[in-house]
Amino acid sequence: MSNSWFQFKQFLVKQDATAMKVCTDSCVFGATVPIKSTVLSILDIGTGTGLLALMLAQRSAKDVCIDAVEMNEAAAKQAVDNFYGSPWNNRITLHHTSIQDYFKYTPKQYDLIVCNPPFFSASLKSGNTSKDMALHQSHLSVDELMQVVFFMLRSNGDAYLLISIYEEENFIKAASLVGLKNKRYQAIYDNERKLIRYVLHLRKDSIHLDTREETFIIRDSKNEYTEQFVDALKDFYLHL
Repeated sequence: MSNSWFQFKQFLVKQDATAMKVCTDSCVFGATVPIKSTVLSILDIGTGTGLLALMLAQRSAKDVCIDAVEMNEAAAKQAVDNFYGSPWNNRITLHHTSIQDYFKYTPKQYDLIVCNPPFFSASLKSGNTSKDMALHQSHLSVDELMQVVFFMLRSNGDAYLLISIYEEENFIKAASLVGLKNKRYQAIYDNERKLIRYVLHLRKDSIHLDTREETFIIRDSKNEYTEQFVDALKDFYLHL
C-alpha cells in the first residue's frame, strides 16, 4: 500500500485522495525537464497531486507563474492543499476543469508545457473510475492533447510529455498531424536493461529542437541509485 503522503526536502505531497501516487519516473521527469532562463509561464496538464508543478516551481525563477489543470475533483482538492502548504503557493494556480475546457476559455499561451498523460489508449481498465481516468485516454485523447499543446504553446516555447514506451508512435503521429515538430528527448530506464518511459520534446519549429537523446538510468546492477539519479534528485529526495 502506498503512503498517504510523500515528504520531499522542501515540500510535502499528500496523495491519499488521488488515484495516481508519487512515482520515481515522474520525479525524474520533474527533476530533469529543461527550464530555460526565458521561461515565465508554465502549464501542467493533468497535475494530479501537483507533483510536477511543485518540482518545477522549486527549480524555476521567482517570477515564473505555473497553471496546473486537473479535472478530477478529489485530485484537484488535494493539489490545492499541496500547493497551499508549499513555499510557492503564490506562484501556482489550480484550475479544476478539463484541459479541453481550459483551452476553450483561456486565451493564454505558455513558454513551457509539461504533461504526464494517460498511458494507454487500448488496454483493460481496472473498474476504478479515478484510476482509469489517470491511466487511460478515454477522457483525453492523444489528438486532443496535441491540439491543446499546439495552440497553447508560444511560438518559441517547449513542451515535454512523459509517455509510455508502447505509445510513442501514436504520440509522434498525432504531434506531426497538428504541426508540432517532435523528437525523443529522454529514455528512462529502471535499470540498465529495463526501459520504462520516454520523454517527448515538442516545438513549433525544429531549429531549437533537442538534437540529442538522453539516457537516464535510475538504478545500477546492485539495485542502488546511480550517480545520475542522485545528482538529479538530490535537491528533492530527503536521503540523497
